[in-house]
Amino acid sequence: SSIYMIPLKDMNAQKAFSDLKVGRERADHVDIVFNAGHPGVAEPHYHVIVWYVSSQRAAQLAK
Repeated sequence: SSIYMIPLKDMNAQKAFSDLKVGRERADHVDIVFNAGHPGVAEPHYHVIVWYVSSQRAAQLAK
């Protein structure tokens, strides 16, 4: 997967994010998940996750 962490303040400001780079593989699906903050990125943000495998395969790999 490729993961982008987009600050909530940038989303609220309707900031554009153009020409983001991803892996060479074909994307299977994208998840967008809110995160209130964590070590390394304390401010609220969204994780934009570009998956290159199916949801089922990702779950298998997480085990």
